[in-house]
Amino acid sequence: MKEIVIKNISIGDELLIGQVINTNAAWLGEHLSASGFQLDSSLTIGDSEKAILDAFNACMDADLVLVTGGLGPTADDITKPTVCKFFDTELGFCQEAYDNVVALFKRRGFQMSERNRGQAMLPKACEYIPNTYGTAPCMWLEKKGVAFAFMPGVPFEMKGIFTDELLPRIKQRFHAVPYEKRVIMTTGIGESFLADKIKDWEEALPDFLSLAYLPQHGMVRLRLSGRHEDAGLLHATLDDQVEKLTRLISEYIFAMQDQPIERTVFDLLINKEKTFALAESCTGGNIAHVITLIPGSSKVFKGAAVTYANATKTKVLGVPSEMIEKCGVVSQDVVESMATGVRSLMDADYGVATTGIAGPSGGTDENPVGTVWIGVASASGVVSKCFNFGKDRENIINRATIAAYEMLRQELIG
Repeated sequence: MKEIVIKNISIGDELLIGQVINTNAAWLGEHLSASGFQLDSSLTIGDSEKAILDAFNACMDADLVLVTGGLGPTADDITKPTVCKFFDTELGFCQEAYDNVVALFKRRGFQMSERNRGQAMLPKACEYIPNTYGTAPCMWLEKKGVAFAFMPGVPFEMKGIFTDELLPRIKQRFHAVPYEKRVIMTTGIGESFLADKIKDWEEALPDFLSLAYLPQHGMVRLRLSGRHEDAGLLHATLDDQVEKLTRLISEYIFAMQDQPIERTVFDLLINKEKTFALAESCTGGNIAHVITLIPGSSKVFKGAAVTYANATKTKVLGVPSEMIEKCGVVSQDVVESMATGVRSLMDADYGVATTGIAGPSGGTDENPVGTVWIGVASASGVVSKCFNFGKDRENIINRATIAAYEMLRQELIG
């Protein structure tokens, strides 16, 4: 059986102007892959008849086209009339769709309006697919052997319909090729340097595997994935290649699955029955924020002192004011004093501290914007390191957060 070609069209002016982020396309790609299918392309268009018709025509080389958006009850939702034009049909009343809308409004205690009655007007040539999550219809039409599935753009409705109704239909009709992926999380090395280190390994990969570099604040996520008719061979080959990769870059890997570094640190702290506390200046509580997103973080996290002002560093953490005056607040001496102070203050096994210049102003020749000192104190002493994370304030805070957890991780693994 030949492999299915699947394309996606996302309709909505709000997607093009950035008012709404198009998460539907990414979700569809992920869930199609997990089911053994491949999304070949994704097109985002506005709410105009010309754009919709052009997109439909551009997808006539596909086997299946998944369309999201443009099916609401308001005047700007012109998808259904345009569908009628493309499929040479006309709108007609669908009793099943109407009953679904009535039942939904009754469950929610709302009064049915004439505008919502329009949701039951569907192209006569379509097969109606129930939407138990909302009022917008799901429709299936075919033209010259190409199947078009129309779903609402509201993410939770689209996800529900796709999972409950469309995916089983796709699996029954089209041939799936087994897909599998592995994710390796790295930090402490830039994307280009990482690529240089694994160049020979990457070039020797079997042709049914592919490697993607996915960099973000202070780390690079590697995704090794593949598709093969022999699922057993695919799995074994991935195991073998990941083992080879791990030997090449073991010092930069913090997780062998897709998870943030704070999750890795949390697991280490749990396993070692250790705790930590934070003294944050330039990161403003962000390091504390991400750890408290993890359920059970109270078992390892004692608390944080956001000592933004110099006087607070002295009053809360015991950093000598004369040290700040002599060395400067962004300095090795001060960050180590902060780390030691918060460890003692909160009776933690580890104290982690940050002090720096997040900008956009405040930089000097000695300490330009982006300079961040990070310190980690433990029973065996204090380690500290100076970084420069560039000029963007948000990026500086996020990269400093990752670097702080990486320094703590290194201390935990010895």
